[in-house]
Amino acid sequence: MTTRKITSLFIGISFLILLISGLLSFFFKYNYTVASIHTLFGLLFSAVIGVHIKNNLRPLKSYFKGPLVWGILMVISFFSVLVVFDSLPIRSLMKLGVTSKINAGFSSATTPIIPVTMDTSSGTKISLDVKTGPHYWNPQIAIWIEDNNGNYIETLFVTKATAKGIFYGGRSKDNFKSFDSDQQATTTYRRVNALPVWSHKRGIRYADGLWVPSREMPLADAITGETISHDFLLKTSTQLKNNFHIFMEINVAFDDNEYYSSFDFPEDDVFHNGTGQLGQPSVIYTTRINENDLSNYYLLKLVGHGHHSAQNGTIYKDLSTLSTAKNLIERILVKIE
Repeated sequence: MTTRKITSLFIGISFLILLISGLLSFFFKYNYTVASIHTLFGLLFSAVIGVHIKNNLRPLKSYFKGPLVWGILMVISFFSVLVVFDSLPIRSLMKLGVTSKINAGFSSATTPIIPVTMDTSSGTKISLDVKTGPHYWNPQIAIWIEDNNGNYIETLFVTKATAKGIFYGGRSKDNFKSFDSDQQATTTYRRVNALPVWSHKRGIRYADGLWVPSREMPLADAITGETISHDFLLKTSTQLKNNFHIFMEINVAFDDNEYYSSFDFPEDDVFHNGTGQLGQPSVIYTTRINENDLSNYYLLKLVGHGHHSAQNGTIYKDLSTLSTAKNLIERILVKIE
């Protein structure tokens, strides 16, 4: 059997496997085995395509001569623009997959999903179905709403340690999980660097110059909750009916890497002498709720990270310095009713 025949068979079989695994991933809930098969045969397909190009280099060169190639490039460019700008056809296609996953039991998990119920009395009901990632570990979380102009509207949920200013000092990687329950800490800190985007967006600066709630001026219980240990379903509501953005900011302690360690930012006193939990900055997910969409389901996208020591509320889009922080969340699905 010639090399050309072997290559063609590999291409055909790999394409068929990619097609089937891609459809399974699109319409049904996440499955590690399916994802692994799709990735493996994607790499194999790419390698064999390289061999195919080498074997057919001369005729392929001739194909690039003439107006046909320009027409193909224009079509590819057109669809690329649709994806980059998240146009209505692309959103509709992706939401078809999201809806199919919902109907197929998208939220099923090996551990029970933690129900978190806040105020559901307002007109627009919001459900956030959060599937945690491999590096999710006792995080600080804030979920809030902004209008289409980027103006803060309201907080839907924030973890109590940040909302009440009761993040205890003396934590370490070894005692973190049992520290609060022991209640033996003599010092409390305000995790000023945990959720900088949310805290600055609120626009409330306290007497000591910090933007994070204190023990003396905590947030109301109606929007606060305990630290959530794994996958959860948050149910809440808002008076807004449409055309707004939902944000989620999340941060864990002790996840330092080569860019955010005890050797970095030596002049930054907040980073080094604040709460003592050196690590990567918070990450931010968001989506726009639009009345003109064809579905009530939305996926939040990772759009950036906060400042490492909460000097401002800017969302930094460059994620190249982050490592495990990008794997805190597997996906966040929002349902609007």
